[in-house]
Amino acid sequence: MDRLVLIVSIIFLTSCEKDDICPESTQTTPRLVITFYDVDNTQERKNVESLAIYAVRDNELILIEDIDGVTTDSVAIPLRNDIGISNFKFIKNYSVENDIIFGDQNHIYIDYEINNVFVSRACGFIANYSILSLILVLQDYPIVEWISGYEIVNPIVTNENQAHVKILH
Repeated sequence: MDRLVLIVSIIFLTSCEKDDICPESTQTTPRLVITFYDVDNTQERKNVESLAIYAVRDNELILIEDIDGVTTDSVAIPLRNDIGISNFKFIKNYSVENDIIFGDQNHIYIDYEINNVFVSRACGFIANYSILSLILVLQDYPIVEWISGYEIVNPIVTNENQAHVKILH
């Protein structure tokens, strides 16, 4: 009986592979890195005052939590991995009163191709992206638009170590 328990234990312990647990150091799906630049000096970074970014999904606004009224010259935003387009509202001088959003808004669509990459059995897949275009949606008065233009500086999104899009304001 002891011999049987020993054999079963050995089989059980050797049947596990080291990749059955996904290490925390494993790369995850990268976010799109956007840097903001001065429209009058396109080589100089420029902070956006009190910036908030909402993802628009099924006509619902979903606040990107770490971009909630921050003053910054760069952000990293998650793209959808179920379809090849993401829809965002960028709001400068952001505030909320009685569930009403105030600030200068720009509505942006980002069009891209998705490339699913298998990482391992334990970690599954991650998505990498190829940015095809950005579309700045013109809005009716009284919306104050603040983004003057953009440049796709690195269309391949495989990591968050470099900027992918440059926004001029």
